[in-house]
Amino acid sequence: MGDARTDQGRGPMTTAIGTDQFGGLLRHHRRRSGMTQQQMADLATLSVRAIRDLESGRARRPRQETARLLADVLRLTGATRDAFHEAARRRLPSEGPGATGPEACVPPALLGTTVGREHEIHSLVELLTVDQQRLVSVVGLGGVGKTRVVREAAGLLRDGHGWQVLWVQASGLSPDLRELRRLEPDVTGAGGGHGHDVLLILDGLAHRAEGTLVHHLLTRAPGLRVVVTAPTPSCLAGEQVMPIAPLPVPGHALDHDAAALAEFPSVRLFLSHLRRLRPYAPRPAATAAVAELCRALDGVPGALETTAAWGLVHAPEELLHSLARDPERFSVPPAAWSPDSGRGASAVSRSLAVLEPPLRERLFTLGALPGSWTLDEAAALAGASLADTAATVYGLLIHGLVRTADEDGPDRFRVLHRVRPVLAGRSAPHPGPDTEGKGIPAEYASVSPVARAVACAVA
Repeated sequence: MGDARTDQGRGPMTTAIGTDQFGGLLRHHRRRSGMTQQQMADLATLSVRAIRDLESGRARRPRQETARLLADVLRLTGATRDAFHEAARRRLPSEGPGATGPEACVPPALLGTTVGREHEIHSLVELLTVDQQRLVSVVGLGGVGKTRVVREAAGLLRDGHGWQVLWVQASGLSPDLRELRRLEPDVTGAGGGHGHDVLLILDGLAHRAEGTLVHHLLTRAPGLRVVVTAPTPSCLAGEQVMPIAPLPVPGHALDHDAAALAEFPSVRLFLSHLRRLRPYAPRPAATAAVAELCRALDGVPGALETTAAWGLVHAPEELLHSLARDPERFSVPPAAWSPDSGRGASAVSRSLAVLEPPLRERLFTLGALPGSWTLDEAAALAGASLADTAATVYGLLIHGLVRTADEDGPDRFRVLHRVRPVLAGRSAPHPGPDTEGKGIPAEYASVSPVARAVACAVA
């Protein structure tokens, strides 16, 4: 399979970026990891020829999405990952100044049916049209479905409202987003661009961004709207934050009511993946084990999909038993060449890594509360005011580490099931002004200040 996908035949999905040393760096990291070109190609869903051409320099312009996939497969983190992306972004000497930057590209094609996101899609469309919000950050835990929601909304705006949609894979963009300058003609109408009702989507922004250029584009193009997808708010001035929560999960009282279980989006999504993998088998039923799996996975669509992929070899009861022993056992789909391949830091670990120390400390405290809880109960446990507790829960909801409980009555919240074992394996941070760096794992203490965006979410 190649690495250039198309949307209904209208052109490449991803953005081309240049390099001069990328091939050598890729070959170095691949050999150090002990992978063959075939193994890397399988994990990154690329062709062996694509890997070979990148390493040899025959393919001199890797796509941003390709660079991100390869960095994930190689499990690159921190400065090593930054250097890898910088090599992918670097301009070739022969290309001249200003040659790098994102190209206008159509949104990625959606595979499969979107389940249970009708309200989120409608809300995003209304934010951009009725409310005329011009800068929206769609945030949430990795795998919760941010890109899918934005893709569906973009399709409605393009097909139903005639908007032009520019889709940029933003994981490799510079902190000042200078690569976006190349898109100015497209968003303003200069040089034959559309210039009216343009939706610019920055998908997968991996760091806090400096918003001068974004606001310059918004000023120059009155019809421009910008949507950012990211794990946390980007802290761009004037942004409207829209958190995407996991799908609703059924309560224990419905475990033996197959018809009622099948109405829950999380159950429907999980069963749809099972049917796709085993079309030859009897139609899978909404059983108590399936309901418990959805609860254990917190209704996160990405986790439901990767766990269901293992349903080809495990019954739901076996999946549930394995998850009880190792919550990250099915964090990635099965790989043909190694059962443990591709397992890196989970979405939960990545979200924990960017929490400000005070929020992380409160999360450890809330993790001690069993089941769901109200703001009053959390405030009593933490010894904090109700207003302070509300701000804490807001920040944790934005990061996707806490969710609202699907229960009747007053609003209740709970720490995600997948967060609890991760917290249990780490030392609680020490309270006080010297919290940072004390009693915190190395992966937390070394977090770049650029990534610490929680303060703007709860301010």
